[in-house]
Amino acid sequence: MIYFAPLQSYTTLPYYLAFHSQIGGIDKYFTPFYRINKQGIFEFESQLKADYSICLIPQVLTNNSKDLATFAQEMLNRGFKEMNLNIGCPFPMVANRHLGSGLLPYADEIKQMLDEFYNKQIPIKLSIKSRLGWQDPMDIFSVIQVLNDFPIHELILHPRIGIQKYKGEPDWSLFEKVLNIWQGDIIGNGDINTIEDLKEKQSSFNDAKGWMLGRGLLTNPLLLSEEEQSSGFFLKKLQNLHDAFYQNLLEFGYAEGQILNHLKCFWEYPSKNFSNGERIFRKLKKTGKMHDYWDFPKLFFDQALEIIY
Repeated sequence: MIYFAPLQSYTTLPYYLAFHSQIGGIDKYFTPFYRINKQGIFEFESQLKADYSICLIPQVLTNNSKDLATFAQEMLNRGFKEMNLNIGCPFPMVANRHLGSGLLPYADEIKQMLDEFYNKQIPIKLSIKSRLGWQDPMDIFSVIQVLNDFPIHELILHPRIGIQKYKGEPDWSLFEKVLNIWQGDIIGNGDINTIEDLKEKQSSFNDAKGWMLGRGLLTNPLLLSEEEQSSGFFLKKLQNLHDAFYQNLLEFGYAEGQILNHLKCFWEYPSKNFSNGERIFRKLKKTGKMHDYWDFPKLFFDQALEIIY
């Protein structure tokens, strides 16, 4: 099983639909997290629904059963059969509010939230996305003791602590220990940037149900392909992905400024494949008008690929 990791501003529904139509190979696509706003309510796009051609899993960021249940009921109303709870977000603005990986030192609070949530008997599957801890990687073992008492659909584990963000190395030895004591299905996540990385993880942890990929797929959308790719084929597929993404943004009714911002995000990771790509991307970020944008795809595609897949 291969899952697409959620990244705020990047893995939007228009992007996922474009990726599915032009590339494919993904079993589940996870949305960036939803959380209550300053008015204490969730805000959802009208397009957030389950009846697309992809298996879309909505993710929520919360630390209490009330909001978790509210989210679950809304997702059920929109046709979803599964949702995901984020207790792994590493960013201090989240963690310092007792959310994401900032909740991991408090296994008793996680237990209370899940106790109250499951008592409501909302008929939707709940999976968990987690890290090892916020500051202490040993937090995960107290959390696993709690989670094992509930019918968690899947555990997606990124074996870093929150304060690492994406620096340093994932602790795959601790991942293996969790794999041995977790009583359900586990999905691995973290630093899978090539097909060789994926094969190595699959070989090392063959009891894992699957793997979640994020930045690696954004950088190289053809990462899952085992066939040697020519530079021309890679460029054509990237062009098709870009064009389908743009068309989806139009069809979803995004305003021109929003479309421009999303297209800028599109190029942040693939730009790393091109000679001078990051320099071109820095210029693209300064672009303020949509009519100026269209020079940039051509600039990228005129560059030599530094990495040929």
